[in-house]
Amino acid sequence: TLLLYTCAVPVVRFFIQEEAILHYGVLFLRCVIPCTIFFCICQPYSAALRGAGNSKTPMYVMLCSFVFFRQIYLFVMSNFIANKLLPLAMGYPAGWVLCTILITYYYKHTPLLKTRLVAEENKG
Repeated sequence: TLLLYTCAVPVVRFFIQEEAILHYGVLFLRCVIPCTIFFCICQPYSAALRGAGNSKTPMYVMLCSFVFFRQIYLFVMSNFIANKLLPLAMGYPAGWVLCTILITYYYKHTPLLKTRLVAEENKG
């Protein structure tokens, strides 16, 4: 994250050569990159739930957070609040934050042993 944040200009320049657009690409990266910590929190929790045999709930939470919520956020932001780059770019972190809150809450309050697909063998 730190490397991508500090090297945002060459990374964006690799894809875009126009200076005006380069500025917006770097601005976007530098606003969104620090928020990837939320994405890095929700992914292991959802993977642990999937590994415990509970794959539907993480799928629904991520679908609602990353698709439905983000679309509603972008619609409201662009039509009623501010149709500018930074407020619109924050749709990504907003979805990550929502997903992190929901999946962490669900993970902490779900007994993982009850969702096992394979029973333990009796050793003895």
